[in-house]
Amino acid sequence: MDAFRVNLWNFGAGTTTATVNFGRARSFLAWGSITFTDSLTDYDRDNAQAIEVYRIDGADAGVVGTGGDHLGAPGSDSNLRPGARVGFGRSVTFRLRSMHVSDLESYGVGCVVTLD
Repeated sequence: MDAFRVNLWNFGAGTTTATVNFGRARSFLAWGSITFTDSLTDYDRDNAQAIEVYRIDGADAGVVGTGGDHLGAPGSDSNLRPGARVGFGRSVTFRLRSMHVSDLESYGVGCVVTLD
């Protein structure tokens, strides 16, 4: 069993990704946590943020939400991915997103524990 951590900062960019590569295919538990939010002007209902298990071995990790003001139509890359995932693969990519970035900056951590 091994543990990995990646830090993700989102300062005005809207989206940041970081990948953990295990070097070989392994069973894993991956999850993300947003640990800091900076409301630059007004933290209100048009703000949103998410840290997601975005890709596994470069493939989409699945969708858990679509539509609304901040998410896209079915099939869109802007849809919400899972915040935690048990899986099998060689790499996990996390995505940290801040919606309405003129108001919001965020920091998050992606964590992976291999299960073998």
